[in-house]
Amino acid sequence: MPGNKSTSASTRVDGENREASGGPVRFVLLHHEGCSREGFHYRVEQSGSVVELLALDRRGQHPGSVGVLIRGNFDCERPNEHQLDALKALLLDLKFRYPDVSLGAHRQVRGDGATSCPGKRFPMREVADWFKNELIRARDEKLQREVEAQYSPRTAE
Repeated sequence: MPGNKSTSASTRVDGENREASGGPVRFVLLHHEGCSREGFHYRVEQSGSVVELLALDRRGQHPGSVGVLIRGNFDCERPNEHQLDALKALLLDLKFRYPDVSLGAHRQVRGDGATSCPGKRFPMREVADWFKNELIRARDEKLQREVEAQYSPRTAE
């Protein structure tokens, strides 16, 4: 049964979940609520919280991918900044888990023009550019903060 718990993206570099059912994870595929299918691993709420819907070792909508649903219909509106920040934190976490993963939109998988998912107003190019150019810097900064927190001297209160 999938856990319907809120989670925040965390750095976990481990060997678990390297392969979901259907082979190695190769893609993170973004969807919006206008795409009314099931089988998503995560949902990004309008508040910026991230809800785990399906364990990563379970096959989702597309084999070899992690499905992320962003709440909203982005044919009509743009996601808010809370959602985009939460999405980037989740993508960072997924990149730690699956270093070779690529980012894609549901419409790229369909390829038949039948869907605009994750939506005409979703800033796919902006998110893809961040994933390609800024994610590594964000990863390095996060690792640096974690190392400093772990090894910095504690002050007595």
